[in-house]
Amino acid sequence: MLPLTVDLVEFLASLAGQQAITSLTDADLESRAELATLARLRKTFPREQAAALLDQARLRRRAADKFPHPERLLFTDDALQQASSRAVALYRAGQFTAALSDHRPATVADLGCGIGADTIALAESGLHVLAVERDPVRARIAQLNLAALGLAEAAEVVQDDWTKLFAGGLAAQTRANAAFIDPSRRAGDRRIFNLEDMDPPMSQILALTEQLDAVAVKTMPGIADDDIPAAAEAEFISERGQMKETLLRFGSLRTGANRRATLLPGPYHLDSNAPLAGLPAVEPLDWLLEPDAAVIRATLVQHLATALGARQIDPSIAYLTADRRIDTPFARCWHVIRHGSFNLKTLNRWLREIGAGNAVVKKRGSPIDPDEFRRRLKTTPGGQPVTVFLTRSLDRPWMIVADAGAVVGWETDQVR
Repeated sequence: MLPLTVDLVEFLASLAGQQAITSLTDADLESRAELATLARLRKTFPREQAAALLDQARLRRRAADKFPHPERLLFTDDALQQASSRAVALYRAGQFTAALSDHRPATVADLGCGIGADTIALAESGLHVLAVERDPVRARIAQLNLAALGLAEAAEVVQDDWTKLFAGGLAAQTRANAAFIDPSRRAGDRRIFNLEDMDPPMSQILALTEQLDAVAVKTMPGIADDDIPAAAEAEFISERGQMKETLLRFGSLRTGANRRATLLPGPYHLDSNAPLAGLPAVEPLDWLLEPDAAVIRATLVQHLATALGARQIDPSIAYLTADRRIDTPFARCWHVIRHGSFNLKTLNRWLREIGAGNAVVKKRGSPIDPDEFRRRLKTTPGGQPVTVFLTRSLDRPWMIVADAGAVVGWETDQVR
């Protein structure tokens, strides 16, 4: 996509630009129609403006799960990719609102605000927002997006480097009570997996936690345990079973636990203060439970087992088992048809006896490649769909065949 300049942003925000983007709402924007669409736009607009219009029409179609009323807003490709999902942004805004209930009016600094996804959610929640973004294009888009949603009075956008703005105790001068920080986790095309390699690094962020009542830092889902600061509560957030981020919570945002798994929609919470029975593992029973990714990342699998009255099938494997169906938002529950020590010949015999059709292969704790292994399975066209789990039980290679039509969990819209 064409890199935007501030001048191009101003054109896109103009009446002519907005009308042109709107005219593409129902247009065919696939690559096969691109040349014809650009040719039509170039009859009215210069080459760069025509390309920017086409890009915006495409981005608006991709933005529905991250922004309200995307048909009114402007985007850049990279900023849209990096923006929080709408559900996560609204959840975080609610956490700030609760933590700052004694501060009225309360101001939250959104540091590194990008094109405004989190600023919008914070402003919608009734908080005043100081949004700081050093990139002039993103800062201007954030300002325009807030205005387009009627939130201009609830948020001030400042184009600056927040690490300089807040140096030397200037947080007090801005009257901010709290801050949300979304550091850059990329260096060019390379992803960053160390907190001190983020931009800004964690050491600079920690200095800010000494100035403000509440600070939250968005980090990578796969954050290393040793990287989590001692003063932080780590909240692992998933949305419909997919890990979205690890949120480091400081000050009044802390809930009193070291680790917390949060599932959206909901929200549903499980934290490290939950009871822990630590019962020994057993072979699979009638039902197999696959914990949500946030529960696994938060190392709360045994806590979940205790809460559900379930057991692990292996101390090192994040599968649980129970003798009854368990409806819970924290795990998907599969009815076990057969299970036993891993053997391909035996598995294929089971599949023939069951009349298994389409087989999905999942693995945990197994070195086998699921795609290659699936081609070796003997299934019956049109037969019963099954899920084959390749895993370990009681420190032995194990296989489980489950009924794919009897899954309880968010994928079947049975979250409770």
